[in-house]
Amino acid sequence: MNITVNVDEVTLDTIVRQGYDGESATTIADLVAAEIVQRLAAKREEWYELSRTVTEIRREVIREAVLPAIEQAIAAPIQKTSLYGDPVGDPVTLREVIVDEARKVISAKDPNDYRGDKGTFLVRVVREEVSNALRAEIAAEVAKAKAAVADEIGRQVAGAVTAAMKAR
Repeated sequence: MNITVNVDEVTLDTIVRQGYDGESATTIADLVAAEIVQRLAAKREEWYELSRTVTEIRREVIREAVLPAIEQAIAAPIQKTSLYGDPVGDPVTLREVIVDEARKVISAKDPNDYRGDKGTFLVRVVREEVSNALRAEIAAEVAKAKAAVADEIGRQVAGAVTAAMKAR
């Protein structure tokens, strides 16, 4: 006697147990989820790492899904309008608007700089970063010099104490 069983298609939505008296049907997805929860509950120490991994995967999937829309929005032409909605000038891309605004910020002068000696935004940022880098370097060199002086004073004091002890 031969018994043949044919299964057309099995998916996560396939019902494996029919619900009774108001219970919902149990699907393969329900059984898989229950098994995952049971295994994770048994290994609580691994939960944090798994949670972090899932979050990273979710961020990457969202980033990949959103990136084409962002690139399209940046590259698509937009029409500038007046306060009344009338078209002004030729259509431009968002990329061009961003570059134009960046140029304005970089070349902007401080509105409170009446004499004009502070320079543009870019000049002020570069000056500040150079100043911070020099401060850090100078502080490191001063610390090295202090350590060298302390070592030398320690050697001289030790030498003087040793000489005084020998002289007695």
